[in-house]
Amino acid sequence: MPTENLNHPEDHAAIERLHQNDVGKIERFSDELMTFQDATYAMGLDLGKKIASKSGVILQAARANRVYVAGPMTGIPDFIFPAFNAVADQLRAQDFEVENPADHGIVEGAQWADYMAYDLTRLGLCGVIALLPDWESSNDARLEVLIAERLGMTVVNAHDLVTREAV
Repeated sequence: MPTENLNHPEDHAAIERLHQNDVGKIERFSDELMTFQDATYAMGLDLGKKIASKSGVILQAARANRVYVAGPMTGIPDFIFPAFNAVADQLRAQDFEVENPADHGIVEGAQWADYMAYDLTRLGLCGVIALLPDWESSNDARLEVLIAERLGMTVVNAHDLVTREAV
């Protein structure tokens, strides 16, 4: 029942080595299993090619329902994660796609620049920035708002968006 091997020719030897590693461990190493493994691997390669071929540019219309939550974090107990999470949960319940900086949590070894570099890439995927109370006191949130404005994003108070008084 073996079918055509769709894997890249350069991968055949590596796949065969993997198969041979398991032959002694599995009493019945069938052609069907090897065919399944080969087909699964080929599907993974095919999916990877499709993903890689897509443009990395997301048009403004596609970002319209995507919201970035911004507010003060630095120097605040628990980085105000509970407030970020509450707003993100309410927006997700309204079918918004949400980029919440609190989602990444605290990453061991990460510095301020590491978090900002990551968060700014997430901001660029959105069409709306929702601001938590006292965002003006945060240099980071002010930077995010400046970038959002330059990108033509809708800038709203998070409470207004949650209660649908904005956008």
